[in-house]
Amino acid sequence: MIATTRQRTLAALAVLGAGALVLSGCTADTPSGSGDPHAKPSSDGGPYGSFPDETLTLSRWAGDPWTAGQTEAAATWSDSTGGTLKIDAVPYENLHDKEALTMSSGSDFDIVYVHPSWYGEYVDAGYLAPIDDYLADADRNPQGFSAASYLPGVLKQGNTDGVQYCLPDFVSTIVVAYRTDLFEAAGLSAPVTVDDVLADAAVLNGQDGVAGIALPGKRTGAVADVMGSLLTAQGNWWFDGNGKASLDDTAATQALDFYTKAAKLAPEGMLNMAVDDAATAGATGAAAIVVSTTPSLSALEDPAKSTTVGKWGYAALAFDAGKPGGELIYWNWCISANSQHKDAAYSFLQYYTDTAQQAKVAVAAATLGATKDFYTDDALAAKLPFLPAVNDALSNSNPQPSSGDWGKIQDQLETAVQDAISGAKSIDDAVAAMHDALKVLG
Repeated sequence: MIATTRQRTLAALAVLGAGALVLSGCTADTPSGSGDPHAKPSSDGGPYGSFPDETLTLSRWAGDPWTAGQTEAAATWSDSTGGTLKIDAVPYENLHDKEALTMSSGSDFDIVYVHPSWYGEYVDAGYLAPIDDYLADADRNPQGFSAASYLPGVLKQGNTDGVQYCLPDFVSTIVVAYRTDLFEAAGLSAPVTVDDVLADAAVLNGQDGVAGIALPGKRTGAVADVMGSLLTAQGNWWFDGNGKASLDDTAATQALDFYTKAAKLAPEGMLNMAVDDAATAGATGAAAIVVSTTPSLSALEDPAKSTTVGKWGYAALAFDAGKPGGELIYWNWCISANSQHKDAAYSFLQYYTDTAQQAKVAVAAATLGATKDFYTDDALAAKLPFLPAVNDALSNSNPQPSSGDWGKIQDQLETAVQDAISGAKSIDDAVAAMHDALKVLG
């Protein structure tokens, strides 16, 4: 799920209070204090701690298989620790406002799922609790587990001014999927660069009614993700280490050139395509190449959704051979500063973001974990055929922006891309519009 707009109506929150999933090892709902965060797991690989008198509420967006996977993990956590975990899952478009309103009032949520574009806002508002001491406490973590167990480039996205607030999951990026059977039949080699992607798409476009390529064009955040990956592959980014705009004209022009040329080889209605729509085009045999997020690309290998299972190869985006790039897409799990159950909240988050639980979700949902062990699991890699491409992309990546202003900036950037695709603006004018959108950064 990708952020769209930061301006949503709070009035919609009045209807969101009901329907939380309750997973309980007891029925008590009393304040924290009687639990033991250092209690060893009741079974190998289980969660740490005993919290028989504690009830927690976790806030997340509603969507399967992610909600279902977390529900299963929560049930195991509850059975092991004796605690009660309520999952308050709401539509994505309502999540930010419900979390912000609830935390600003000092009530209810213990664990919150935080998109990168909200993270800076939540830290600045004092909504999140530091977790450094929890990560450093060997008695409340599995042997050898610590902050160093996570990929440093991902973990630092939940760190501000040297303070760790969050643990990551839902790791993904943008990669290229291509039909190996169609490529072989046409005598094409696997694409290595974006020029290859465009050339191959042009060859295959229109053959047996198949479009050359499908990619997102709708302003849902994914357009900016693709653009960000194309910029990163050229050694550029929206802003520099000081948060100042750093968009390079040549890099932006090259990225837009790819997007506009690809759009001419895409199915009709591309400007209304979200990531799932692009993946569906590939899964149903309507497109020979798909450029999209790895969670959406899981549809290609799902027999329930795809008529093209087992016919896909994957590659990272690159302008020059051997120099792939990608955008790090992720979410953060954080503990509310107002929570009265921080020990129990950390127990669940450590358990859920560790390799074993993330691997279960990954197989079903095609999102990846953030621990180092996740990427050295050969059995897991065999089930996730795009994992090597993701590793290549993330070897040179920039994270999704997390500033409070980014939601508005992102929408303006995506509008500029759409205007270039539709012909409403020239590429030069679209690049100028991007610079205008980034002016707020200085």
